[in-house]
Amino acid sequence: MLLKTDEISIRLMQDNMHDYELMAKWLTDEKVLEFFEGRDNPFPVERVIETYQPTVCGEDAEVACFIYYQNQPIGYLQYCALDELTQADRETYNLEDTSGVYAIDLFIGETEYWNQGIGSRVILKLVDYLFNELNVQRVVVDPETWNTRAIHCYEKCGFIKVKLLPKHELHEGEYRDCWLMAIDKNK
Repeated sequence: MLLKTDEISIRLMQDNMHDYELMAKWLTDEKVLEFFEGRDNPFPVERVIETYQPTVCGEDAEVACFIYYQNQPIGYLQYCALDELTQADRETYNLEDTSGVYAIDLFIGETEYWNQGIGSRVILKLVDYLFNELNVQRVVVDPETWNTRAIHCYEKCGFIKVKLLPKHELHEGEYRDCWLMAIDKNK
């Protein structure tokens, strides 16, 4: 386990069929896809392997993990350093300096665990890990503006809205606005 506390654990995603099938289960669920990737963009197991295997095998900058609640896998999270951003991306994300800045993304794939405060607990544990174990200085995330549940969750964890990112993410056939949200280590 990468991180283990009372009821929440985070472990690295592994290069095996069990993990890919679990991810495919979540990424073909229309309730999950409504908020992550889009209902018009499912990920059957072949696509999950094609998309996530390079990350799992260390070929990409992202670190792919599974979220466990009470020893049951319930979701996915990833984080990565933003130190390789282009100047244009730095301007988009309102970041003059990207050293010590990490981005996160996550979803709870088992929908019966939604609206129970588990996502907030996971985010707080992850941010604490990034700040204290990896010495990250700032963590950013960019939820779509209409995803009020996610935005509320991030705000509950101390993230603040930094900048509106117009037409930032393709979701269900249209480019949608996102909020750049951030939390700083020493604030």
